[in-house]
Amino acid sequence: MAAVIWLTGMSGAGKTMLVSELEQEFVARGQRVQVLDGDVVREIFEDDLGYDRAARIMNVRRIAFAAMMLAENGVNALVANIAPFYEARDFIRRITPVYFQVYVQASLETLKERDTKGLYGGRTGADVGNVIGVDEVYDTPRNPDLIVDTDRETVAGTAARIIERCEAKGLL
Repeated sequence: MAAVIWLTGMSGAGKTMLVSELEQEFVARGQRVQVLDGDVVREIFEDDLGYDRAARIMNVRRIAFAAMMLAENGVNALVANIAPFYEARDFIRRITPVYFQVYVQASLETLKERDTKGLYGGRTGADVGNVIGVDEVYDTPRNPDLIVDTDRETVAGTAARIIERCEAKGLL
């Protein structure tokens, strides 16, 4: 069985860039891999879910189910999704036999610098609301398999640490 490697962290922490880097490394090693990005999944479902707590949890459940199915069929699932609440991440761990959680952290200053969506202060025009880390809490992971800090590490260096830890756990 393949693994579900889930990168959780606030918007702008670097999850998508890291998953892209990891995907290249998995492919270079001849591994079957599929990326599931939280924003892309939302687009596929045409924004049928809002951004309140229940909707966010439902979105995580959808992604977790798809990731689990991929892993059961021999495809490593690399997931970039905020998954902001304990109960959502506990659900993922409960249903996924081979699960590796990476907490991607960055300072609020860095998140604001990287903010391409206008979530952390540039609220001109439409009010986005329910922003994780601003309007809604982000439950810091209790027991992630790895914590990375994108304030201090390069994308390549961070991806290398994730790969190294995956190798040590027998996931690669």
